Amino acid sequence: MIEDPGTRRITAITDALGAPNRRFPAVHITGTNGKGSTSAMTTKLLRSQGLRVGTYTSPHLSDVTERIAVNENPVSAEQFAGALGRVAWMSRRIGVTPTWFEAVTAAAFAVFADARVDAAVVEVGMLGRWDATNILDSTVAVVTNVDLDHTEFAGPSRMHIAMEKAGIVRPGTTLVLGETDPDVLPVFLTQRPGRLLQLGVDVSVTHRQRSPAGSTVDLTTPWGIHRAVPINLLGAHQCRNAALALAAAQSFLESPIDTAAVHHALGAVHLFGRAEVMRSAEPVIIVDGAHNHAGARALRETLDEYFPTPRRRVLVCAASGSRDPSEFLGGIGVEDFDLVIATQMCSTRLGSAESVAAAARRSGVAAMTSPDVGVALRNAVTSAGADGLVVVAGSFYLVAPARDGVTALAFPKTDVTEHEA
Repeated sequence: MIEDPGTRRITAITDALGAPNRRFPAVHITGTNGKGSTSAMTTKLLRSQGLRVGTYTSPHLSDVTERIAVNENPVSAEQFAGALGRVAWMSRRIGVTPTWFEAVTAAAFAVFADARVDAAVVEVGMLGRWDATNILDSTVAVVTNVDLDHTEFAGPSRMHIAMEKAGIVRPGTTLVLGETDPDVLPVFLTQRPGRLLQLGVDVSVTHRQRSPAGSTVDLTTPWGIHRAVPINLLGAHQCRNAALALAAAQSFLESPIDTAAVHHALGAVHLFGRAEVMRSAEPVIIVDGAHNHAGARALRETLDEYFPTPRRRVLVCAASGSRDPSEFLGGIGVEDFDLVIATQMCSTRLGSAESVAAAARRSGVAAMTSPDVGVALRNAVTSAGADGLVVVAGSFYLVAPARDGVTALAFPKTDVTEHEA
């Protein structure tokens, strides 16, 4: 289903650069949702053991350099440009034209090799089997979950998605599997992992208690149990991500991590755009990067748990690419919102805000369009009122302008314009 699939181009380029992708061991992470959170947690856990860790994630929020970090510090603009320049020079020399993502991925691997990282935590860009990142010598593969997304590239069913994600599993390596559906398990077993650690079987999350910052939870892996671990990200799904990260880090180390280090590492993870409370009152404002049905469903469960009191709810929503906004709106439970304000990012096609508003109206919810994100936020705050809840979601690319817009609310403008839909 993927047009012109393969890792031929990036393999040719990295081989010509001296195979930087083979100069460090890696934890390779894929999944429909939760890749970024799991990557951040795995990085923290490995760093807690004194390792020098490179982290490669996508997409970025504000600056492309965020994608490549060494010991959680994004590379400088000069480092990024230098690595990308080497990739471009070598590409021209050998007559290979990479995609943008292939070029950035090759640059990341060059940075990690130069930095002599002890481990790289690498997030798949899309699916897995044909992803540019899938040229690593990974010792641990993590699959957070399998749900419908990117079906235009992989195929229409969860089984198709699973087959693509299973492509990152190398024979003989450890697979940490967060997907619990027994029907898709054989897809992963055909890759012949040396060891399988499955959520709900070998890895467990128990005794979860909600906390003001997120949760406390008991995490169990084959290396032991850690009790009352703080997870300072909202939602039960983040506890599952933490369990997978712990299993991945311990699998990589082939040794346990003591409870004090686990508490310190996981309690220190803070991420933008993951059910992030940008304002705690008058009204509450939540910004989340959820963009597909499964992510929207997890966000809905989080909102229902942490903000159960009846209040006026306003959703500021955008859709990117060719996604059907009704899938996201169905997942988040749009019928529980009093108003949807459809907006769009500079990168999205004209008319995308109108398509979101139309989908909301088909669900029986009042909707309007405010294509400018800042204007949409001001309208949402006014509509929600001091006791209300404003949720901003629908695209990861909405997170950065939304965060900027919330910051700007401290200095409200008076030229608010609205476009009724």
